[in-house]
Amino acid sequence: MTTPRDPDRLIHAFLLEGAEQMQDQVYDVVRAEIDQKRQRVVIGPWRVPTVTKLVPIGLGAAAVIAVLFLGSQYIGSPTSNVGGPASQPPASEAPSEAPASSALLPISPPPLSQTFTSQRHGFSVSYPEGWTAEAATEPWTESTYSLLFDPRTPYIDYLFDPILTDHLFLNVASQPIGEATPEEWMATQIEDCTATGPIEISSATGLIGGEGCDVAVATIGGRGYHIQLYASDDDPAAVAPYDRAWFEEVLATVQLHPEDAVD
Repeated sequence: MTTPRDPDRLIHAFLLEGAEQMQDQVYDVVRAEIDQKRQRVVIGPWRVPTVTKLVPIGLGAAAVIAVLFLGSQYIGSPTSNVGGPASQPPASEAPSEAPASSALLPISPPPLSQTFTSQRHGFSVSYPEGWTAEAATEPWTESTYSLLFDPRTPYIDYLFDPILTDHLFLNVASQPIGEATPEEWMATQIEDCTATGPIEISSATGLIGGEGCDVAVATIGGRGYHIQLYASDDDPAAVAPYDRAWFEEVLATVQLHPEDAVD
């Protein structure tokens, strides 16, 4: 009977002599190929044929040839794929899409959670959380209120952002209107800033400045009030939220008490 051919032994011998590794798919195909070609066991005359030493060598060579041939069919280049579409990287390794850049959100002003009451000018107003208030120390005796001024003028109640200081602040002052009518006094105080129309401040009807001039004036009980928002254009992004709409929100919190003013 012919000596059986052990495919595992032959493949193992091939690997020991040269190749360092073999794909499982190639290994299975080669082993199946050799198994299909096993010699039949013939029961017949009890005669053991002469087997020379060249037979194992030939079998080993056949296995090597089969491995090389079948391996070339299955291994191929790294990008090839026999009998199917090109291989794709695992889903976990696929390059992720860069997140869309989110638009920068505008900075919202702090809430108007603090209240300032002026003992000298007789009014109260809400102002932003975190701001600082400095009260006037002298009466307002000048005839007009100039828009070009030192914000810490003694007759002004000064509410300001502690970081931007004189780049962002609210100023308020008041004085008796004397012999002038309410209309005359308001027109004089806002003449440097074209008025756009009436505005209600507390229980008084006043005037508010035009575009780019956030100034409001009002009179009540023989006393006139001047209120201004100043937002410097040196840092537009920082002061952008403090626009006309925000100024009107502040004006809506103003309460005028002329009877409490001190001149």
